[in-house]
Amino acid sequence: MNAKIVSLFHLSRKEGRNSLSLKEAVGVTGYSEKQIKRDVKTWEEKGWVTYRAGKGRGNESIIEFNPQFQQELTEWSVDSFSEASMVQVTKWLEWDWPQDLREMIQLQVWGRFGFDQTGEDRFIFPRTRQLGSLDPLDIHIAMEASLSRNVFDRLFEWDGTKVQPSLAHHIEETSFGMRCYIRKGVYFHNGMPLTAKDVVYSLNRLLKRGKQPWLFGPIEQVETPAPFVVDIYTKSHRAYIQRLLAQTPTSITYEGAEGTIGTGPFKLELVSKELFRLRAFDRGLRPRPSIDVIEFVTFSEQDYVKWSTCDDHRIKQWVAEAGARYVVFNMKHSWLKHEKAVRNAIQQAITKEDFIALEGERHQVAHGFFPDSSKSIELTPGKAHSNRPLKLLHLPFETAREDAHLLATQLRAASFCVEVDVYSLESLLWEETLKRADLILCGEMMSEDVDLAFLSFLTSELSLVGKLLDRDFELRTMMEKYQQTDRKEWIRLHREVEQYLVEEALVIPLYHVARERRFPSYLGNVPVDVFGHPRYDQLWIRPSV
Repeated sequence: MNAKIVSLFHLSRKEGRNSLSLKEAVGVTGYSEKQIKRDVKTWEEKGWVTYRAGKGRGNESIIEFNPQFQQELTEWSVDSFSEASMVQVTKWLEWDWPQDLREMIQLQVWGRFGFDQTGEDRFIFPRTRQLGSLDPLDIHIAMEASLSRNVFDRLFEWDGTKVQPSLAHHIEETSFGMRCYIRKGVYFHNGMPLTAKDVVYSLNRLLKRGKQPWLFGPIEQVETPAPFVVDIYTKSHRAYIQRLLAQTPTSITYEGAEGTIGTGPFKLELVSKELFRLRAFDRGLRPRPSIDVIEFVTFSEQDYVKWSTCDDHRIKQWVAEAGARYVVFNMKHSWLKHEKAVRNAIQQAITKEDFIALEGERHQVAHGFFPDSSKSIELTPGKAHSNRPLKLLHLPFETAREDAHLLATQLRAASFCVEVDVYSLESLLWEETLKRADLILCGEMMSEDVDLAFLSFLTSELSLVGKLLDRDFELRTMMEKYQQTDRKEWIRLHREVEQYLVEEALVIPLYHVARERRFPSYLGNVPVDVFGHPRYDQLWIRPSV
């Protein structure tokens, strides 16, 4: 069986007949007559079709399906899908199946997601996109950040309230900054032991090519005077440096395999367009996970949505502690960077309460990025207008489409001309994307350490706001105050920065999010991490006895 014969059979079924012309077959498959005839010869040998060549002017060649073909196709589907790998199965699902056969196949596929205990304990889960790099320096998407923290460890970990030792078991202040003592007996996934040299390499790599130079600027230099001792040259106080060393970009990686080999509880075993596989590792710092293998199979969005509605999902509500959906003005490429009065008018035209009325995950009106301290900011009146079109970009998700439609409607009601277009998550920071936008709808979920996450949001090259506002002198001056101010006063600085972004019409916070994370029933009450994803190192299957 192949995609060609399945699509031709589907067409004949749709048309209410058991045959179709050679010309129709060429049109459906996109193959030449010569290629189709070659396949038809094979299908005839298998007894699936009968081919009648058209003789004479006006007589078309006909491909007729034999009466038993549907039964053979059904039996082939049952046998093949039960034995094939998940990668092969997802490829087969891309074929143009008749609806009844497709639904039968989907049920077989869905039954294979979840826990599998044949040979080893395996967790298989569908994804609607190919997962990106897990290199700690390049991550800007929550899913990849969550997985990266399962592959790599850091010197310290932030538990939400305080810093905990991790790869470093002790830290002390010195005349030059800090001295960290590294745990012994920890191994990388390739079997090499962790030493201070690996820590020095990873942190110096961060300082040289990291995307957050402002945030990690207080770390001036990293050296090692002994095999398990790391010296960090800095003028910042200990508590701040420890929190920095608990951030994802400070993850310790193996030289030459920066995005793939770490010391975390899972090692990266396979990465392809169709499949992403993690395997439990037992020689690292943390305890070995109970689950042996975790696989993410790339699945079409259409099939994923149907699978999600058919499974008896538990709904677990998870409210983000900080962050917001927002609109950012393109202050790097758009004509709006010179038109503050127009930006003010755009801001005045937006009614945030209307977004909340759309319901879903829209939790409360946002005036900043911290829900608990979100207070209304008086806006500068704006009556300016322009006939120039506003190019509004949004992500290709249903919530983003709804937000973009409402935003465009509100701006058009204020006599602005709005053109709406889509950008992909992967292309968010590409110059080609940014150059075609005046306004961009986006969202920021500040997890891990929310104070440092906010600073990263404003300064990182991996943040849309950080990238578009990196030339704003006033904002940069305000950011410098953080490194000169006691952390207890940072809440005041956060508020000053939020007020500046709104008053200068640079960023418009729209609403805070209360996310509903849907987990399949077979996961039970599995804990979730700071990114809202399952704690994969805590998944387990009860052994059959």
